[in-house]
Amino acid sequence: MTSTHHRPLTAEDLLASPRGRSLVFGLALSGREDEFDDEGQPLTASARALDEFRNAVFIAGYLADKAQGAAVAMYLGEGDSEPAPGAVTAGDVAEKLRFVTPSKPSQAELEHTMAEVIGGAMYWQPPHGADHIAAGPEVCEALRPFAEELIGTGLLDAWSRPLDTENQWALAWDDEEHRGGLPAVFTHPTGPIDQAESRPAISLADLFSPADGDGDRLPWGFDAWLGHVLTTETEYRHDLVKDPNDEVSGEWRSTPPKGLWTSTSTWPDQTPIGVELVEDDFGLERARACRLRLRPEAHIAEICWPEDWAQLCRRFPLDVTAQRRYVWSETTGRKGRWVIPDWPRVAEEFDGVHVSLAGYLRTAGSVVEVGDHSLVETSPSLPTIGNTDDATVSLMAGWHPDMTFWLNDVVDTVTEVVEWVYDNDADAWRRTPTQ
Repeated sequence: MTSTHHRPLTAEDLLASPRGRSLVFGLALSGREDEFDDEGQPLTASARALDEFRNAVFIAGYLADKAQGAAVAMYLGEGDSEPAPGAVTAGDVAEKLRFVTPSKPSQAELEHTMAEVIGGAMYWQPPHGADHIAAGPEVCEALRPFAEELIGTGLLDAWSRPLDTENQWALAWDDEEHRGGLPAVFTHPTGPIDQAESRPAISLADLFSPADGDGDRLPWGFDAWLGHVLTTETEYRHDLVKDPNDEVSGEWRSTPPKGLWTSTSTWPDQTPIGVELVEDDFGLERARACRLRLRPEAHIAEICWPEDWAQLCRRFPLDVTAQRRYVWSETTGRKGRWVIPDWPRVAEEFDGVHVSLAGYLRTAGSVVEVGDHSLVETSPSLPTIGNTDDATVSLMAGWHPDMTFWLNDVVDTVTEVVEWVYDNDADAWRRTPTQ
C-alpha cells in the first residue's frame, strides 16, 4: 500500500464520481434559509440567485426524467403551462449556478446532505434527472468552486482514514413492515455489557428477525450464496439463448451474503454513521447499535479507490454478466461483461472488507474497469448482443459509506448496546437514555 492510498479527497475526486457530484450539487442547492421569508421568497440578492438556480434545476431535472421515460408529473398553478422539451438545459443550470456564492457547510449540513445523496442512490434505473444534469460538463465546471469550498473546510479529511477497529457499531433495525418483526436484540437492556462474559451476550442471530412467516431468514452461508449466484447466472443465460433480446431485471447488489456482521464507525458527535447513511433507505426510525470488540488479528481489505475494488474483482472474479446485464445497463448505460468479487474466495484471504467514506464517494455507482475480455471465460451462452465495449467491468452497489462486511468469525464480543431513534421534528437521530 502506498503512502497516498489514504490521501484525502480532492475537488477532482468529488466531481469525477456520481456520488461525489451529487454531494456537491446538494450542498450548492441548500443555501441559507434565513435569507428567505416564511413564504419561501428570497430576501437578498444572493437568495434570489439561489432561488433561480433551484428553479432551473427543478425544471431541467423534470425534463431529463421525462426524456428517460420516468413516470413524473408536474403540478401546475393557475395559468402555468408545462415546460417544453429543451426549455431549460444543463447549460442554463450552469449559468444560474455561476451567480450562486459557495458557503461553508457545517458538519450537520454535510451529514444531512450526504444522507440525502445516499438515500437516493439506486442501481436499477437511470439516474435521477438532477443527477443527470449535474453530470454535464458545464455544470461540473460550475460546481468546482463549491467542491473546493467543501474540501477547504477540512470536514472530509477524516473520511479517508482506514478502519477504526476500536469504534465499530453493528445495527439492528426495528421496522416491522420491512424486517418482518422485532429483532431479539430489542429485548436486551441498553448500556455496557458485563465484560466478564467469555462469549458475546448477543449473538449474530439476535440482529435479525426470526424466521417466521415471510420474515427474513438468517444467512445461507458462502456455499449457498455462491450456489445461488451460479444457478441464477445459468438460468439467465439459458433464457437469453432462447431470446437474445430479452431484457429482464435482476439482483442489483454486489455485496457479500446477507446475514454477515456489518458495522460502521461514528460521526464526531458519536452518532453511528450507519443510522444516517443508508442506501435504498425505507425511512427506518429506530435502531439498536451494538458496539463490537474485534479480534486484533483481523485482516482487512480497504476500499479507498475504484482500483481497490477492481483488484478484488481481478483476483477473485465471479461472472454475473447475464443476471446484471439489463439492471446495471439501466443505471450506467453500459452493456458488456460484468463481474463482482467472489466473496467465498475473498474470505480465504481477508476477514473483512471496509469501504471508507472517501472510497464510497470515489467508487459507488461508477463503472469500474477490471480487465479485458479474457478475464471472463468465453462461452456460447454469454450474452453479447448490444454490447457497448469488450471490457470486463464491475459496479460497487448496495454498500453503505464506511461499512465493513465481516467475512470471517472475528467479532469477539458485543460490549455495549445503545438505542437510537429518529426525531422527525429535529430531523436528526437521538440517543435514548440507558435502561
